[in-house]
Amino acid sequence: VAATSITAAQIEDLIRREAGELLESLTLFDEFIGQGIPEGSRSLAWALTFRAPERTLKDAEVQTRTEKIVHALQGELGVRQRTS
Repeated sequence: VAATSITAAQIEDLIRREAGELLESLTLFDEFIGQGIPEGSRSLAWALTFRAPERTLKDAEVQTRTEKIVHALQGELGVRQRTS
């Protein structure tokens, strides 16, 4: 959930920076404004695909990068992860 003043491009740039070289693709697939979302905010959802060209990734690697992304979004842009 992000303030409407924060652009999707700002969020995508931060995701790409924090995800690192294992991020293969990033796709915005949903935007919602309405019931359950605070006024002046919107809910945005991205699909992230991680891949290493020469090996299989471990769940813990992807989880660590995802946590790093969420932490940076909260700290730098005030974006919070939607829980419901």
